[in-house]
Amino acid sequence: MQSIKGNKMRKSTFELLSNFTILVVEDDSVARAMMKQGLKEYFAAYYEAKNGLEGLEVFKKHKIDIIVVDIHMPLLNGFDMIKEVLSLKPKQPFIIITSYDTDTNVLSSVRTGALNFLRKPIDIEDLQISLMLALSKKMKKKQVKIANNVLLDFNKEIVYKDDKPLFLTNVNNKVFWLLCYNLNNLVSYEMIEDYAYGGKSMNKNTIHTVILRIKKYLGNVNIENVANVGYILRNKPIL
Repeated sequence: MQSIKGNKMRKSTFELLSNFTILVVEDDSVARAMMKQGLKEYFAAYYEAKNGLEGLEVFKKHKIDIIVVDIHMPLLNGFDMIKEVLSLKPKQPFIIITSYDTDTNVLSSVRTGALNFLRKPIDIEDLQISLMLALSKKMKKKQVKIANNVLLDFNKEIVYKDDKPLFLTNVNNKVFWLLCYNLNNLVSYEMIEDYAYGGKSMNKNTIHTVILRIKKYLGNVNIENVANVGYILRNKPIL
């Protein structure tokens, strides 16, 4: 197994990472073990998956701040997995890794919005630095008010009402943050079913009840219903 070059680097250098969660999606068990050894201790939570389908399921179940994903994997490749992720969370940060350093892969990575493109074999120190640079940019993301007394903190994925954190139950929380990820854009019923219910087909009335509960907890937030299609969370409150 590759030695960890970053062992002697100052721990204070990695303090930034302790605020975040990471998902590593890699089908090569040796590479996956190497990245786990070099990254896990620095993150608030570390998740891994051995293919794109498994990675997509982990993403749906947990709050993931950044994804490191291989391109060539069985069942669902890295690019297709990222497309699925971005369809739910358009600004999800991710880093692409691959054994094939081709112009096509680089171009595809740029088009899908990758923050970096790293060639295998991975130098763990290069990956650590890429992660720190990517997450330092994420920390600068501004907070957004969606009502006079309701504030979204996208970094921590916490909603504040009257300056106090508000905690929603599991399904309500997933539906609400799916709306937040797509602020001012349509979230279809299919997206809600996929992200919050594991792809299970749900009665529209059930989803509408969740929306009503969210409105009850948050007050005058502006969640518009687009008939038979889905919902839009606006960042302007109802007057």
